[in-house]
Amino acid sequence: MTGQKPPHEPRGDNGPNPPPDTGVGMTAISYLIAGMLVWGGIGWLVDHFVGTKGIFAGIGAVLGMAGGVYLIVRRLGA
Repeated sequence: MTGQKPPHEPRGDNGPNPPPDTGVGMTAISYLIAGMLVWGGIGWLVDHFVGTKGIFAGIGAVLGMAGGVYLIVRRLGA
């Protein structure tokens, strides 16, 4: 309605700036998933050209997850 004023007490959201750790969890999950997909895909391509059935894709996915954990520890300091 016209003439209404906003409440004077703060809402508890600490103003317009988000906390500094916002999105760290999503970044960590993104590193894990992206590493698994990229290196698993590279392994799948190697499987396709070598003629094996999933060996290199599995190895690539595991190495991608290990690389994702390494990036999380290195960049996010977890």
